[in-house]
Amino acid sequence: MESQFAYDVYKPIDPNSVVLNLEDLFKQLDTSNDPDNELIQSLPSLIASLESCKKIISNQNSTSESKTDAWSKVSKIVERIANFAKNEISRDPLETSGVVELIVQFMQLDDDTQSYHAVDYQCLRALANFCIYSDVNRQKILDSGGINTVLVHLQKKKDLETIRGACAVLLNAGLHYERINSEIIKLDGINTLSNLLEPENLLKIYVESIDTARMTVYFVTRVFLNLIGADEGKSKCATTEVITALTHLLSYSSSDNATSEDADIIENVVEILESIAIDNDEVQQILVKDKLFGSLLDFLEYSKPPEDCSQRTDKSYGESKAAVLKVIVSTTMSDKNMDPLFDDTIILHRLLNWLKLGPERDDLQMCAALSLGNLARSDVHCIKLVHDIHIVEPLANVLKTSSNVKVQHAVISALKNLSIAAGNKDIIGSCGVIGATSPLLEKDTVQPVQFVVVGIFKHLSSQNVKNSVRIILGENKDDVEKPLTRLLNLINRTDDLPIRSEGTRILVNLVKNMWVENPHSTLEGTSVSSLRSQLNKKEVAQPLINMVIESKYPILQNEGIIALTLLIMDDSAGDRDSNPALNLLLSTNSEEIDANTTSQSINHSVVNNEMIPSNSSSVEIQQKQSSTSPLLKTLLDMILIERDKYADEIECNVCLLLEKSVKASNGTQLHPKYGLESGAILSNHNELNNFSAMLGSFKRVKKSVKWVAIYSSFKQKPPNPYKTSTSHFFVPKKTALNNLQRLEPPKFLNRSTALTASETLKPD
Repeated sequence: MESQFAYDVYKPIDPNSVVLNLEDLFKQLDTSNDPDNELIQSLPSLIASLESCKKIISNQNSTSESKTDAWSKVSKIVERIANFAKNEISRDPLETSGVVELIVQFMQLDDDTQSYHAVDYQCLRALANFCIYSDVNRQKILDSGGINTVLVHLQKKKDLETIRGACAVLLNAGLHYERINSEIIKLDGINTLSNLLEPENLLKIYVESIDTARMTVYFVTRVFLNLIGADEGKSKCATTEVITALTHLLSYSSSDNATSEDADIIENVVEILESIAIDNDEVQQILVKDKLFGSLLDFLEYSKPPEDCSQRTDKSYGESKAAVLKVIVSTTMSDKNMDPLFDDTIILHRLLNWLKLGPERDDLQMCAALSLGNLARSDVHCIKLVHDIHIVEPLANVLKTSSNVKVQHAVISALKNLSIAAGNKDIIGSCGVIGATSPLLEKDTVQPVQFVVVGIFKHLSSQNVKNSVRIILGENKDDVEKPLTRLLNLINRTDDLPIRSEGTRILVNLVKNMWVENPHSTLEGTSVSSLRSQLNKKEVAQPLINMVIESKYPILQNEGIIALTLLIMDDSAGDRDSNPALNLLLSTNSEEIDANTTSQSINHSVVNNEMIPSNSSSVEIQQKQSSTSPLLKTLLDMILIERDKYADEIECNVCLLLEKSVKASNGTQLHPKYGLESGAILSNHNELNNFSAMLGSFKRVKKSVKWVAIYSSFKQKPPNPYKTSTSHFFVPKKTALNNLQRLEPPKFLNRSTALTASETLKPD
């Protein structure tokens, strides 16, 4: 029955045969108990009347009086239809009535006598409402040239109501409808809309109608959110005009007399900026080059939510400030912005002053630390920040006084970058950074923080004896837990492979630094031999062994091999019952080898003088390997089975370790639990036949050990040798790792924990 009714309603009507009394019809609609259904029944008559009016307006012979009367009728009819279009019940009738195209045609009429701005406004209202429930109407507007017509009206800027209506059409038509948004972009609508964002063009002109002006600007920002929903729109909005207008609007809307409506505008502006600036280097350069960066800093530092605003507005404001913080930090990440920002003394000192603020402005402290850390991505900047600007002390003070994990993460990230430059290590170490960051190794719930602290320790201890001593003994000798103890505990308990690997590399640095020094000398009031004794322990040797066995990266394996060789060569080991490193090297007891240690996957294994294919049963392999030290097996595999995987220098270091193990075992009483068999294996050079019988291919090993001496006699100096008093180690080429990193706000934090200026942030 309904479909039949709809068919009857929209039976074509000849407008020439219709004589309507609009006033009577309007009265009937106003007094109806069901005005929507009443209008549906009257819709054919209304459309017929519009057609009649269109003919009168289009007729050049029509008098001005008749045209004026026709426009008046159009305004009243379209207003009724616009009101009706707000209801969902209107969707089907309007889609099939032809009224959408008719209203667009009225807006396209070029009639000099048309003085009714209300007609434009009502037509725009109708078009905006047509789109609320209907993609069909959206497409009709597009097909009839409605988007171009609306943009033309925007460019003319007849009056504020017309501008607002046009923006409403673009907003509703483009909501989740990419064809409309693509048309707006195609017709250069972005430039037209960006002009409306400039406070000088709307908000400052229509002061007496400021509420309507705010609503209009809000509509414009929503249109931009529609446009940037696709990659095409995002790239087209990344222009100087758009970025400048958005930044100016952000500053104007966050003034002291801002309202809750301004907060809604700010929310949209910041979302647009965040979307197009975070990963766009060109936009980030615009912010700096066009002197807009300072406006972002002003917003973060000075803006406040409107007084007596709702809880939602206050939360929205905090989220907006958090987003602006991300834009600021991302802008400092741009390589091309690094020098201009660093050379801008006003901005640089402003960031430094933010570091000195108290915990009540920890949002500024975090932003400053991350931004300065991003500017510290060159040795020149790092050294100047530490030596000339003295940034380490304020960073260390923030670290000592703040309990906010986000701020801590930002500060230590900056310190990590600063600690890479060799010239900075002593100063950073002397400022108490090692002691201040050491407790953060206990934060197991925030692994990114642990990882950054491990990075600081690694950089500070690299080829730096003083900092190595600080890690071993602590800043204060009365400390219950030394940094080394915390580090070893972390390596032992963490499941995070990067933390475990980088933490073990710190141990490598410590061992190399202590074994470079004369064992009879003194460092920081402690004998070197005593410091060595802190390192030649099972707790230190075990992670080194694990790294050699577990790591997929030959460079890391090589570092572990070097450190183990030095520990095994420890001259003071003879004063103790055993050499822990050597004991672990020979151990076949599963209790002595970390349960987490797993051998590298290889094609073949050498066990008891047999080549076992990788497809052999795991039980059989496990039984045959049970009498073999996992570390010895890995070392022999490196030089016998997987030679193509390793550089010659690494194979050389493996042979050195094996050779020094043999020599060290001559004068060391091995731990009784290993039994005589293990001791006999490496007891002296005459027993090497037993060694070869167990591990196979002895001749190849013997040649490799002999090759060590040949390699050492080369006229060309080996690359980057690590010198000690007893031997040389060889480092493969291209071992340098890219340690510099761009700093971002902590990704492990939920966006919902927004930064606000009105309250101190609580630790996570």
